[in-house]
Amino acid sequence: MYYLLIIIGVVSRLVPHPANFTALGGLSVFAGHRFTLLKAAFLTLVVMVISDIFLGFSPATPYVYFGFAGYILLAHFLPKKWYILAGAPLLGSIWFFLISNFGVWLGGWYPHTLAGLFACFVAAIPFYRNTVLGDVAFTIAFFAIEAIYIKILATKKEGKWLGFSRVPILTKK
Repeated sequence: MYYLLIIIGVVSRLVPHPANFTALGGLSVFAGHRFTLLKAAFLTLVVMVISDIFLGFSPATPYVYFGFAGYILLAHFLPKKWYILAGAPLLGSIWFFLISNFGVWLGGWYPHTLAGLFACFVAAIPFYRNTVLGDVAFTIAFFAIEAIYIKILATKKEGKWLGFSRVPILTKK
């Protein structure tokens, strides 16, 4: 499953998509909740490095990477109740917005003044909407896929498959 998550994360960044609407925030929340901190950080780092080889690196890249660390830490350290964990993609999106855009401002695209910092954050607001939508959607998707997978395994172990006594096999009679 670990390798599948890497593939999904990389592909979600490389295929055409609305700006900032990728699986990486949701993947980082899922990994932070399900894996050790080291495995979750490695997973996110591998996805970022592989996809950035194709997309390119910038002076803001370290800040973007650090922004994704926030998702992992939130999901790992928040209480494991679903209604609290549901806030992880939202809080992670805020963390990512602040850290990554601070990096953009430091990278020289805006004047290093308070007005330049404000202009940088204002210009990033349209991207923030897609970040939140992607983070929430993919977080839900990863946990739903895991739940479905566990349910399928459990029903196979019980010898049942959608109410059948055994897994149905499509054959001609």
